[in-house]
Amino acid sequence: MSTEVTRTMNDVNALIEELRALITAPDFGAEERFKVAINRMAGFLADVFGGEKSEVAFLWRHGDSLSFIWPEYLADAKELEIRAKLPIAANIFRSGRPFLDNRLQEREHMVEYEFVKEENGEARRIWKMMGVAVAVDNERLGVIQVSRKRSAFSEPGPDFTPGDLETLEKLAARLGPSLKAVVPF
Repeated sequence: MSTEVTRTMNDVNALIEELRALITAPDFGAEERFKVAINRMAGFLADVFGGEKSEVAFLWRHGDSLSFIWPEYLADAKELEIRAKLPIAANIFRSGRPFLDNRLQEREHMVEYEFVKEENGEARRIWKMMGVAVAVDNERLGVIQVSRKRSAFSEPGPDFTPGDLETLEKLAARLGPSLKAVVPF
């Protein structure tokens, strides 16, 4: 294991300890606990992969659909049916296989969520994406996606590598129980 991956795994261990303390803290209500935890996890993943928190997405199973639980501005977006063929997150969830595409604009995919305005009022297209299923005790519960977005005046950032995808898989496995503990449904 490379030094960078070892450092990342040490950092996630520290984050998990912080999340355990948060989860058991009696002075936080469930909603506040969820908001603090999901914000910390999104920030952690953004730092690991050199992006922004708005380029991290968490989707969680809610019946026969997946719901965005992060970023916050997508939390009220319509749910994705798990059996739908076009949404990348639904395909990741159904198959359990990781996904990596550095030329996403050339792939047929749902783009409607890319036109939802972010907190700063800007809508940016996703150019590169990787994603993995989140499972706890062999039960698939959700999907984590990390993307590289581009606006009219910026480049989308470096390509994701197979090593990045492997790191995301490891991090999803480690963060899964904490996510399960704080997701409100």
